[in-house]
Amino acid sequence: MKLSRLFSAIGADCPVDTDISTLTCDSKEVIPGALFVAMEGAKTDGRAYIPEALDRGAAAVVCRGPLSEAALPDGVPGAAVDAPRTALALLAAEFYGHPAQRLSLTAVTGTKGKTTTAHMLREIFSAAGYKTGMIGTLGACIGRARIADSPNTTPEPITLHRTLRQMADAGCTHVVMEVSSQAMKLGRVYGLTFDAALFLNLSPDHIGGAEHADFDEYRACKAALFRQCRLAVGNAGDPSWPAMAAQVPQFAPIHTFGFGWGVDVRALSAGPDPERPFSVRLTAQGAPPYHVPMPGIFNAHNALAAVALGRALGLDDGALRAGLAHTVVPGRGERIHVPAPFTVVIDYAHNGDSFTALMGALREYHPRNIIAVFGAGGNRPKIRRTDMGHAAARWADCAVLTADNPRWERVEDICADIAAAIGDAIPVEIVPDRWKAIYRALELAGPGDVVALLGKGHEEYIEENGVRRPFSEREAVRSWFQQQTRPAG
Repeated sequence: MKLSRLFSAIGADCPVDTDISTLTCDSKEVIPGALFVAMEGAKTDGRAYIPEALDRGAAAVVCRGPLSEAALPDGVPGAAVDAPRTALALLAAEFYGHPAQRLSLTAVTGTKGKTTTAHMLREIFSAAGYKTGMIGTLGACIGRARIADSPNTTPEPITLHRTLRQMADAGCTHVVMEVSSQAMKLGRVYGLTFDAALFLNLSPDHIGGAEHADFDEYRACKAALFRQCRLAVGNAGDPSWPAMAAQVPQFAPIHTFGFGWGVDVRALSAGPDPERPFSVRLTAQGAPPYHVPMPGIFNAHNALAAVALGRALGLDDGALRAGLAHTVVPGRGERIHVPAPFTVVIDYAHNGDSFTALMGALREYHPRNIIAVFGAGGNRPKIRRTDMGHAAARWADCAVLTADNPRWERVEDICADIAAAIGDAIPVEIVPDRWKAIYRALELAGPGDVVALLGKGHEEYIEENGVRRPFSEREAVRSWFQQQTRPAG
């Protein structure tokens, strides 16, 4: 692509036109002919990496001005911008041919439930006959086939537009995206217009450090998404919804959902499904009950949001029903089918609130015992492991404490902190090796029990001493059952 075309996208002059081979903001990824965008990080100024980028063959540079401070050699064109992050978003859209213009984009935002609700919408759009892509915490998918992992809930602009290009070329017509507050703060979706934006809820999170200064900033970043939508759907029962709705463009319709009066889609009832184990049933005004094969009233709330958005878009109720009935989210209340008279559930719960939500949901199905297998992340605030211990003491019948991304801490020390929080409330065993801990929990399980593997969820690794080693809870469960059926001798 010609540099003049890229510079035009950010309103910059191009004194020396040249062919651009790739676009990058990482100096280590520069190849000859690349356009290097010098980004500003939390601790570093990307302009410090311009010499390295030039040594690697960068053909042009974009950075925060003035351009004289970049000290570019003669003949190397550069563009000075006020906001490198938004410039990068515009450049990425141009470089990949504006794929979003060929796609109907739906954004899902909120503190909790984004991943599950995005999966529900992906299934609903697919059931309606649309080839659908999804981008979020669990990576990028076309249909149910994963095409890429992502270190961020919402990818950085280059990855995002490259993924949208891949989806458009594959014939997708719809894409569901989880959009985080960090994505809005850092301009990752700058320049995109969403055909629909969905607000779930807001509670204090992601505050402090390099994330958000306070709750007001967190809410403002969430609300900014709604300036970029053609239709908004929101949870009328959440106190932060008015702040979201206030940002919606005047021409854009607004739809609401909730359990109270005065909403467009009102839930009449939600709770455990009496016809299906470890599932929930939602009844919304104007339709027979919807069934969702995941436990927890919070999943009924997510389903209500998905139904409200589907109705706002005019989708057939049959598609809503079929999509919800086939929604399974890896590592989110995921039931692993095992040849045993007990149940195994894998969930990403990794703090006190999520422990309480998940195990409280499991209690609704009246298990004989809940055997919780979990640890806590190392080099993180100790209050998190204390909260998990208190929640386990309240909701579980037995705990097997083990590794969960100990990072640079000793697993035994982390488990000791959790055990101290549990006290004598329930029996506790410490098995530092997570594979062996899962084996131990399965040995303890009897008819009617639930073995809850908590903390890892979709993650397929354990991070320890700076290394991520592969680890699969599903493989551990499968291996244990294989051993039980293997002939002796």
